[in-house]
Amino acid sequence: MMKFVNRFRELKQLDDFFERDKAGLLILYGRRRVGKTSLLSHWLDRLTAHHRLPLEHTLFWTATTQSINYQLRDFSQALARLDPRLTTPSIPEFTLPTWDVALTYIVDLASLRTPKSPLVIVIDEFTYLVQSDPAIVSLFQRVWDHRLSKVGNLRLILSGSLVGIMEKKVLSAQSPLYGRATSLMRLRPLEFGALSELFQSWSSAERVAAYAVCGGIPSYLALFADSPSFVRGLRDHCLKPGSILLSDATLLLNERLTEPFIYSSVLAAIASGFHAWTAIAQIAGVPESHLGHYLHTLQALGMVERRDPVLAQAGGRQGRYHISDPFLRFYYRFIVPHRTAIERGEIQGAVKKISEDLRAFIGTYVFEELCREWVYYEADRGRLGFLPEQVGGFWTQRRGQAVQLDIVAASRHDKRLLIGEAKWGDKPVAREVLTDLIERSQRMPQVAQGWQTQYALFARAGFTEPTQALARELKARLVDLDDLERTLISSAIRRE
Repeated sequence: MMKFVNRFRELKQLDDFFERDKAGLLILYGRRRVGKTSLLSHWLDRLTAHHRLPLEHTLFWTATTQSINYQLRDFSQALARLDPRLTTPSIPEFTLPTWDVALTYIVDLASLRTPKSPLVIVIDEFTYLVQSDPAIVSLFQRVWDHRLSKVGNLRLILSGSLVGIMEKKVLSAQSPLYGRATSLMRLRPLEFGALSELFQSWSSAERVAAYAVCGGIPSYLALFADSPSFVRGLRDHCLKPGSILLSDATLLLNERLTEPFIYSSVLAAIASGFHAWTAIAQIAGVPESHLGHYLHTLQALGMVERRDPVLAQAGGRQGRYHISDPFLRFYYRFIVPHRTAIERGEIQGAVKKISEDLRAFIGTYVFEELCREWVYYEADRGRLGFLPEQVGGFWTQRRGQAVQLDIVAASRHDKRLLIGEAKWGDKPVAREVLTDLIERSQRMPQVAQGWQTQYALFARAGFTEPTQALARELKARLVDLDDLERTLISSAIRRE
C-alpha cells in the first residue's frame, strides 16, 4: 500500500471546515483516482486517532451505480448503525421510506451528540446518486436549507469523481445546490515534487519516468509502490492484464463523452506527435470543419490544451494542441500501439520497446514541462529578476527555417526574457548547445529588438567544463536534474 503524502493544504482546509462553529457543507470533486477517498479517509483517521472526534460520530458512505431505492436502503442501514438508541442490528430489509426522511434522520442523529461534538457525514461518489435520480440534488438543497443548515454540529461532505456532472448538476449557477457549500475543494493531481517521498530509493530520472506514465494520480503511482525500479514496476504491475492503466482511459472517456471513439482517435493523433489542426484532423479521420467541436470539448474537460508561441497572438495559425493529462498522453502514445501484445501476455517485449522509446518522449514533453515549472517557482521566489507574464515555448518559420525554443519566459512590461533549452540525453551537455541556443534565439523578434535576455540550460546528465565556463561568462543558468528536482520539491512543500 502506498503511503499518504503531501496534501497539507487540503488537510488544513478540511480541519478548518471541521472546526467551524456552524453547520458545514463541503463539496469535494476531482477526476477519477485522484485520491479523494484516500484524502477523506486519512483525514477522518487522523481526527479519531487524535481523539478530536469519536469514531461513532462519523459516517463514510459510498454511493454506487445501483438503483436509487437500493441505495436508499443501504444509506438507511448505515444511518441506523449510528443511532445509539438502536441496540440490535437492523434487519436486511430495513429502509427508511424516502430520501427526505433519511436526510431528516441526520438531524436526529446530530441532536444525540453534544453541540460541541460534530457529526461528520461523508457521501462519497455523490454523482452516482445524481445519475440514479437527478431530482436528488433538489431534495438535498431543500433539506439543507430548511433543516440541515440549522444543525450547528453537522459537517456534511459530498464528494464526486464525475467532474462534468459535479460542475453542471452541483456547482453551476443553474444547480439547486449553487451557493450552499460553505467550503469547496477541487482535488488536483500530486505535483512532481511529491514523488521523491514515494520512491526514495529510485534515481531522479526514474521518478521523472514514473511521472511521465502516471502524472500525479495516486492510484497509478501506487502500482509502482513496492517496485525496486521503474522498469520492474512497469513490467510487473502497470502492464499486466487487468491493470487499471489498461482500462482507465476508456472509462474516463465513456463516463464523460457521448462519442468516445471519435475523441479517442483525436487523442491518439495528438499523442502520436500531430499537434497542428490539419494534421490532427487527417490522422484522426475527422473533417476539419468538425474538429473544433471535439478539441473544444477535450479542452473543457482538461484533457487537451492549446499552446501558442510565447508573445504570439493568441488564437493565431501557429497554435498547437497537446494532451495535458500525462496519463492519457502515455496511454495513447505507448499502450494503444502495444495493446494486443500486452493482452497476449507478451509483456517483456512491450516493456523493452516502451523503455527504448520513452527517453525521447520524456525529453520532448515531460522534461520540458518540469523545466517550465522550475521557471514559475524561481520567478515567484524573485530569482529571475523579473516576473514573467507568460511561460511556454516559442516556434516559428523564419526564411524557410524552423525556429524552436523549448522554454521561454517573457514580461512585456519589463521587456525581459529567459530563454532555455532542455536536454534529456545521458551525456553532459556540450558548450555548443549553449552557443546554438543563443544563435537561434536571435530569430525571435523580441530578442532582435533588444529585449534584455538571459539564458538557461536544463540537463539530465549535467554539463561539460567548457559549458560551465561559458555559462559563468554569460551569466546563464545551468540546472541539472538533481537541482531541478530539489527546486520542485521545495515548490510542492511551499505551496502547501
